[in-house]
Amino acid sequence: MDPCVQLLIEHAVDSPTKLHLLLIFHENPRLEATPTQIAERSCRDIWSITQALDELAEDGILACNITRGSDQPLYSYLPRHDYLEPIRKLICGYDDPLERDMLHRSIRDRAGYASFRRASGGDYWTAVAY
Repeated sequence: MDPCVQLLIEHAVDSPTKLHLLLIFHENPRLEATPTQIAERSCRDIWSITQALDELAEDGILACNITRGSDQPLYSYLPRHDYLEPIRKLICGYDDPLERDMLHRSIRDRAGYASFRRASGGDYWTAVAY
C-alpha cells in the first residue's frame, strides 16, 4: 500500500464508516447534507455517522457549516490540499480488488485504536512523503 495512503488511514480515515463517507463525498463532491441525510443514504446509524462526520471535519476532509435556524450542521466535501493526493491514490487503489481488500484490512486494524488516538490528542496529520 502506498505510504501516503497508509498515513491517511492512520490519521483520518481510520474506520470503515469514515471510508464509506469519504467514498460518498468523493463520488458526489457537491453534496451538502446533514447527518440524518447521510445516515439514510449510507444505511448506517445516526450516532456513528455523526461522530464520523465530526471527526472527518476536524481532520480536514469535510467542511461543517452550521446554518441559522437548522438543528443540524451541513457537511460538504472540502479536503485540505495535503489530502488531495492521498485521497486520489486511495480512490484509485479502491478500484483494484486486491488493494481494496488490503485497504479494508488496514482500516479494520486501525479502527480499534482510533478512539485512543483521539482521546490522547494525537497528532492527526504531521507530514506526508510523496
